[in-house]
Amino acid sequence: MNSLLRTAARLSFVAGLGLAALGVQAFELRGFRGVSWGEGAEALGEAHAVHKQGEVTCYQRDRENLVFGDSALQGVQYCFHQDRLFMVVLDAAVSQKALIAEFQRTYGAPTSRMGQSVAWGGPASGTQAELAPRAANTARLAIYSNKIEPAVARRMQKPNPAEVTRELAAAY
Repeated sequence: MNSLLRTAARLSFVAGLGLAALGVQAFELRGFRGVSWGEGAEALGEAHAVHKQGEVTCYQRDRENLVFGDSALQGVQYCFHQDRLFMVVLDAAVSQKALIAEFQRTYGAPTSRMGQSVAWGGPASGTQAELAPRAANTARLAIYSNKIEPAVARRMQKPNPAEVTRELAAAY
């Protein structure tokens, strides 16, 4: 009987470690502010297109809440590939450090750091969030589905040299 209890205790311990390891990559969002990944642009309600690149169109709602937690936002873009939501981009009017603290309150510490960028989630997670500094005291948080066009989302986040030049000029 004692060996049976020991075996059960060991199995429980191993199962607990396995669940904890999965939890490290368990960052999940099913969409953003009432719009689920994969839904069409009509789910936004009143909105207008602000960016088009190939088969991707990004929209801003006409009446968007420009606050994320306690942080002010400059804009929220909902991006669709072939009319399926796959990414949301938040441009914050606060520093990267402030937005990391805001996001961390809900989703825990970032799972990775790449240069000045930080990320939550990963390939094993259904959702990825990447936060990078922008111009002076601003940051961009991109949240995207790892199941719907993750390669397109990563490609869109690489800054266009002309865009970087405009942002730097605007900051000074």
